[in-house]
Amino acid sequence: MSQKDVVLITGCSSGFGRYTAELLAESGYRVFATMRDVAGKNAPAAEALHNRAREQGYSLQVLELDVTDEESVNGAVETALRQAGKIDVAVNNAGIMAIGLLEGFTVDQAREMLEVNVLGPLRVNRAVLPSMRQRKSGLLIHISSIVGRILFPFLGAYTASKFALEALAEAYRYELARLGVDSVIIEPGAFLTRLAENAQQPADEDRVRAYGPVADVPRQMSENIGRQLTGPEAPDPREVARAVLRLIQTPPGKRPLRTVVDRHPQGVERINQVCEEVQHQVLDMMGLADLKTVHT
Repeated sequence: MSQKDVVLITGCSSGFGRYTAELLAESGYRVFATMRDVAGKNAPAAEALHNRAREQGYSLQVLELDVTDEESVNGAVETALRQAGKIDVAVNNAGIMAIGLLEGFTVDQAREMLEVNVLGPLRVNRAVLPSMRQRKSGLLIHISSIVGRILFPFLGAYTASKFALEALAEAYRYELARLGVDSVIIEPGAFLTRLAENAQQPADEDRVRAYGPVADVPRQMSENIGRQLTGPEAPDPREVARAVLRLIQTPPGKRPLRTVVDRHPQGVERINQVCEEVQHQVLDMMGLADLKTVHT
C-alpha cells in the first residue's frame, strides 16, 4: 500500500488506538482516528490528537464513532469516504475488558461485552466493505488478544468475546479473498493500557460472595499481572502500533492471518500454526484452496 492510503481506526482515545493513529499519521498515511463521546469525556483525548497533528503537520482527523451504534458507525464511515474518497484500511481496535468470576457477570454485562468487542467490528466492517469490494482492494485489521486463542481464568467474558472476534475475522479472510480484500488479526499479550484500568467488575455481588475465598483470586491475579507490566522492563504498547504498520506495509497475499505481539506468547504461536495447518486442510478438502490468501 502507498503512503497516501487512508486508514480508519476505532477506539483512539487511548492505548493501542491512539498510538496507532499517531504512528500511521507520522508515517504518511491519512488517518481518521475515531472515538465515542468526542465532545464529552473524550474531548481532551480528541484535542490532544488534533493538536499533535497540527504541530507535526500530518494528516489526522478525529471523528465521532460509537461502535455499538450503527448510525454512528455509518455516519463516520460516510464522512471519511466523502472527504477522502476511499478507506484502504479499517483497524478494529475499540474494546472493553472484564475481570472477575464469570458467574458474577450479569447477562446485560455480557451483552455489552459482545456489543463492543464482537458486533462493533461487525458494524464497522459492514460499513467499509462495500467501497472496498467495489475497488477490489482493502484491509481489515482486528485487534484481538492472546486470550482469543488460550483461556485465562477469571477473564471468561472477555475471552469469549475475543474467541468470537477471531472467528469473524478469519471468516472474512476466506470469504473476501476472491474480492481482493484482506482480513488479519493481531493478538497482543498483556500491556499496561487503560483497557485493563477500566475493566468491568462483576455486578452480581451476591454470586461473587458465594465463592468464598476464591472470590479474591481475580484481584490477586490482576495485581500479579500489574507488577509484571510496570518498571523499566515493561512491554511497550507501541509494539502493537508497529505491528499494525508492518501489516499495512506488507503486500497483499503475503500478510499472515495472525500476528502475536507478546514477549511471552504462552504457546499461542504454536496453536496458530497447528490450527492454520488444519484449517488449510479443510479448505483443500472443500475445494477452496485458493481462499487461503487474498487474490491480487
